[in-house]
Amino acid sequence: MMEQKTLLLRVLSPDRTILEAPVDMVVFRTVEGEMGVLPEHTPCVVMLDSGMMKVRRDDLVETYVVSGGFAMIDRDSVVVASTLAEREDRMEDLLRELEEQRLKRKAEGKRWESEVTRAEMAIRRVLMNREISAYSLLKGKGEDGELL
Repeated sequence: MMEQKTLLLRVLSPDRTILEAPVDMVVFRTVEGEMGVLPEHTPCVVMLDSGMMKVRRDDLVETYVVSGGFAMIDRDSVVVASTLAEREDRMEDLLRELEEQRLKRKAEGKRWESEVTRAEMAIRRVLMNREISAYSLLKGKGEDGELL
């Protein structure tokens, strides 16, 4: 039996690496629309739009929120770099952290960073819309009950 190929996905923000793992597929929103990437994809660089990124690995689908940036795609790897990227289940915590930063800066008489304010707005917009990917491969189970 042939070994299934995977992509090495690295998701980076300015302060840390969010994810570095082999994945079966990644789907994200670009400025031109949704894009899915499988192993052996044609190399390219794309500009990302704010939205959800779905990652399939080991028959599980994880969701991340990405606020712009870019993706560098190679035949066996994808690097996603964004000013803000985080697992969807951490978004509420991240919003609280951003709000605390903003209030602390305001109390200190400092202007808060426009990047923090923009990040907050992007997260709130994505959370309000809770997009569903057009790619049925990442939506869940098929008619036979198997994970697609």
